[in-house]
Amino acid sequence: MALILLTNDDGIFAPGINAIREELERIGGHEVWAVAPDRERSASGHAITMYRPLFPIKVAIAGAQSPCYSVTGTPADSAKLAIEALLPRRPDLVISGINRGANLGTDIFYSGTCAAALEGPILGIPAIASSLDSWESRDYSLAARFTAELAFKVLAEGLPAGTLLNVNIPARPADQVAGVRITRMGERLYKDQWDKRTDPRGRTYYWLAGELMEMDNGPDTDVVAVAHGYISVTPVQLDLTRYDQMQRLAGWDLQP
Repeated sequence: MALILLTNDDGIFAPGINAIREELERIGGHEVWAVAPDRERSASGHAITMYRPLFPIKVAIAGAQSPCYSVTGTPADSAKLAIEALLPRRPDLVISGINRGANLGTDIFYSGTCAAALEGPILGIPAIASSLDSWESRDYSLAARFTAELAFKVLAEGLPAGTLLNVNIPARPADQVAGVRITRMGERLYKDQWDKRTDPRGRTYYWLAGELMEMDNGPDTDVVAVAHGYISVTPVQLDLTRYDQMQRLAGWDLQP
């Protein structure tokens, strides 16, 4: 019986993680554990906690058949703690999500959802990061069904070591989804707007309010696929090395 770890960056009580948990429980035939932050930790990247203890707390979620734990730490903390300490054995798959809001293109470098999923490949376990392209919708039914189906494909077929599948689902009724595209990462850049303010004690502070910039993304990117109503599945690898530049840099004759 496969053991699947569910985690996220929206918190253990978020609708997305509970939608995929309910779908996996409905299908049955495997063991599910949900271990996630005790509150929303979006855009926390791959931060981990080193100088204070982490407290995993078993929580009661109405109707849940699987163990559910909140963790007083980051998304990466939650996944790492679950894999290495909490779970009864090493999981066969890590699923992070379903996130509220897309994680497209270069968003993955800031995403707590993707960071939690990446703890799987870092520790030698295949993983899926799943996101719904909406901040308002609470209908995760299609996203949950597709993520569950993909999870069983991964369990059956496997993934290369160090691989994560980053999945983004458009917030549309199933009959309005154009299909599924296997994509590459696009670009999502933001024009950072720092709002300068003064607090009641006269101290200056700044509030970040990024505005999404228009980018020229190719038709094979995740950004364009989701914009045109497709589910996007992007295979991402841990190894970020630019191998094509290694010989060139060696020719610089760098000296200590």
